[in-house]
Amino acid sequence: MPYAELATTTNFSFLRGASHPEEMVAQAMALGLAGIGIADRNSLAGVVRAHVFAREHDAPGKGLRVVTGARLVFDDDTPDILAYPRDRTAYGRLCRLLTRGNLRARKGSCQLFFEDLEEFQEGLQFIVMDDDSGQSACLGRLMAFAPARIWLAVSLTCDMHMRERLARRIGLSHACGLPLIALNDVYMHAPERRPLADVMACIREHVTIAHAGAALLGANAERHLKGPAEMTRLFTDAPHAISETIAFLNGITFSLDDLRYDYPEELREGFANEQEALTYHAYEGAKFRYPAGVPKKVTAAIQYELNLIGTLHYAAYFLTVQLSAEAVAISL
Repeated sequence: MPYAELATTTNFSFLRGASHPEEMVAQAMALGLAGIGIADRNSLAGVVRAHVFAREHDAPGKGLRVVTGARLVFDDDTPDILAYPRDRTAYGRLCRLLTRGNLRARKGSCQLFFEDLEEFQEGLQFIVMDDDSGQSACLGRLMAFAPARIWLAVSLTCDMHMRERLARRIGLSHACGLPLIALNDVYMHAPERRPLADVMACIREHVTIAHAGAALLGANAERHLKGPAEMTRLFTDAPHAISETIAFLNGITFSLDDLRYDYPEELREGFANEQEALTYHAYEGAKFRYPAGVPKKVTAAIQYELNLIGTLHYAAYFLTVQLSAEAVAISL
């Protein structure tokens, strides 16, 4: 059965993820996953390298999609929520949500509250993580505005309570009418990274390995990427939770390839387009530089550069540089 891992924490979640984004993507391809979601803590940082690596190694051609998300960690009683934008507009909302949290807190921290999520929720798909604290209240509020965009997470990482946890989540899924989705809550691409993950956890919590305890370090090294066959075996009592990973994946059309920088329109104010504005300013500058007349050699060089800039569609960038230089000159 096809499977996509949608809870992946990379080393861009400082002192939590034990593997690089590139390692996650490479391992996902090797395991034959249908998709991998990069969802770092209150951050979109890790997905850039994952996306570039996937593109350079033809991950789509090998059947792997890399999707962009974030693990939203709140400062109230809201449990962690994985948020994935369905389209470009929703990605912008997710960015604004994270920006708000970052502006509230000191550098390196992000302070979010459920009310922030309510404001920017449109177009986002949510996976509510398995955490009993604040679960019922959170689900009720989420279902008020996004009933068709919520999944309940369940992970089976071979601890003594995993079957009990699965039964509890199945019951909650039936009670709320929300689909259950399987994930492994991954923070390392392979189990061999477990020692590094333990050391980072100790650094993060300011304790030694000897005093950390199983609660901090984890009972095993199971929170690594697993292939479809292994995940299907773990979820024999809830196979629908595996198929929901593909349903979730199919709801996402957004890719980082959709991003294009939108330059402000005032850069070309008074002109039909940026190229026309740049051409005007370039020749005006040449007249200022050569008051006795612009040499033919210089004119040819200017035209060559303008043609190249036009081919590459870089005119707006050069206009931005000019505008910045004028602003600096005025301030001085």
